[in-house]
Amino acid sequence: NEERLRQALEMLGKASRLLVRGRRLDEAALSLQKEKSIYKEIENYPTCYKKTIAQVLVHLHRNDYVAAERCVRESYSIPGFNGSEDCAALEQLLEGYDQQDQDQVSEVCNLPLFKYMDNDYAKLGLTLVVPGGGIKKKSPNTAQDKARGPAAVGSHADEEEDEYSGGLC
Repeated sequence: NEERLRQALEMLGKASRLLVRGRRLDEAALSLQKEKSIYKEIENYPTCYKKTIAQVLVHLHRNDYVAAERCVRESYSIPGFNGSEDCAALEQLLEGYDQQDQDQVSEVCNLPLFKYMDNDYAKLGLTLVVPGGGIKKKSPNTAQDKARGPAAVGSHADEEEDEYSGGLC
């Protein structure tokens, strides 16, 4: 009644971030669950959405897709979550992870929604690797080459080689 619950939440949040930083992900998942349930109890729903994202990232780093999916399904009971931007992003993330599509996972994790979380959780998003998906980063030229067609790709590559074959000077 005297703002003690909010102080406790602040400390619990710090503990969760420290557990993530220390790579104690099993304990971090439990801590985030406690944190999320208290935020739900005090009806701070937007923060619940953010804690759900953090919790899903922790579960995926633990290679526990089932727990991550269950976490999202449980969050549908939070008012407003179903139609939120957070929900759509998490569904895309889980879909990409399930289909072992590293490009889609990287694309979702580079959204501002993930990038501007607490640093520890943002790092989890940026370092998320899909098992079996391999790391495939698209180069800026790839999209241009596809637009030009297969015949133009070879000539474009030859131009680059000729341009730089003499060195920088």
